[in-house]
Amino acid sequence: MIHDMGDKLWSSGLQDDFYLKTGMMFLQGGDCKNALEFLSIAADRNPQLGEAYGYLGVAFYILGKWSEAMDNYQKALSLDSTLEKVYFFRGVLRSKLAHYQEAVNDFSIAIEWDNLFDCAYCYRGACRAFLNDHKGAISDLRFAAHLGNRIAQKMLNLRGILW
Repeated sequence: MIHDMGDKLWSSGLQDDFYLKTGMMFLQGGDCKNALEFLSIAADRNPQLGEAYGYLGVAFYILGKWSEAMDNYQKALSLDSTLEKVYFFRGVLRSKLAHYQEAVNDFSIAIEWDNLFDCAYCYRGACRAFLNDHKGAISDLRFAAHLGNRIAQKMLNLRGILW
């Protein structure tokens, strides 16, 4: 009888959570192939789970499949607009594609959700520099540096800019 109850629990949302968490574990370990497999199952089992699509986007990005990454980021945000890390990752991809203004917009949204997101400030600062917004770039990089972002600190140090 207990076994039957376990089967009922396992067949509910717990199994979906298992696929998502296992996919995330593989992704964190750098195994994108297995991450894609488990995250795809999580997304197939629960097509409204924006988080699964966000992580799928990260796996595709790491594999250099940028179109698939963008599609998954878009899907994730269409399902859940509160996924601030997905805005960040989409911004990273957009900056890689030299779509700097769109990247700045994504980083700004990520910062609105988490105003101490040092990496978002750093990337936004770099994109602003490419857009010739040097005042905004320095401001973002200084703030990121104050938050402890070592890349921002090095960028400012290399230019002799106090932070």
